[in-house]
Amino acid sequence: MRILKLLLLLCIFSCNEKDKTLPASTGSSSEILFVSPDYLWQNKLSNKVLDIFSQDIPGIAKSEPAFKILHVNEGQLNSLLKTHTNIIIISSDSTFFEANKWAKNQLVSYLFYNDDANRFNAECNNLFKIYYDKEITSLKNNLLKNSNSTYSRDIQKYFNIDLVIPKEYIKNDTENTIMHFSYNPTNKEVIKHILIYKSDNNSTDINYVIDQTNAILKQTLKGSRPNSYVIIEDSFPIEMYNGSYRALWKLHNGFMGGSLVIQPYYSSDELILVCALVFDPGSKKRNYIKEFESIL
Repeated sequence: MRILKLLLLLCIFSCNEKDKTLPASTGSSSEILFVSPDYLWQNKLSNKVLDIFSQDIPGIAKSEPAFKILHVNEGQLNSLLKTHTNIIIISSDSTFFEANKWAKNQLVSYLFYNDDANRFNAECNNLFKIYYDKEITSLKNNLLKNSNSTYSRDIQKYFNIDLVIPKEYIKNDTENTIMHFSYNPTNKEVIKHILIYKSDNNSTDINYVIDQTNAILKQTLKGSRPNSYVIIEDSFPIEMYNGSYRALWKLHNGFMGGSLVIQPYYSSDELILVCALVFDPGSKKRNYIKEFESIL
């Protein structure tokens, strides 16, 4: 399955002569357009599809789906809709894929359906992972075009990991064991932080990871009030998802909070932890979480 995903992503994002003549894909990378007969969608498919493709993203206080699902029948699939970046067509034959069928950076999947619910659910779960990875890869490719190469070299030099930091972030002065990047524009309420730090203890225990993260957050991100600092919210469950920890943060002795992602990198003798967090009250957090995934 992993090899298939890699091959599909390579086909989608590599360019050949045929692809140069295709129009640009349309629609959001967080949308998937399903194509099936109306009666089949309404009576048998919609709930199954939504359960899998619209599952909640961990690390967000309020429910937000991984993908927004759109549906049309075969007769409604016109030339404009055919350029959507993510299309899944219900098939009565077999499950297969076509990269860049009608547009650039597009994945069209033909999803086999019969009355075998277990097989259909399994193939939906596989497709979910493929389209999720496609979106993260697309975000990462866009980040590479607008990244700070000096930041990446510094991170590689001091921590021996490869990260892509967008140009919009600034590097803050910190101790040698910590690297801190922040995005805090004066004309917007949004604030984002990325912290990179290392520990000589390469423990995989989640409690150790959380304790280390809290110590660095408390040391680095302080509020305006005395004894005010950022800490992980302990009343919200911490979940592992796609290899990273998802949690919420709060401002101790303050009123701020938001989503947080922790990505551990293990070696034989040390642990590198990368923590990304956002403050943007009242906004959806799905896109921030996916942006952090593409960075980390």
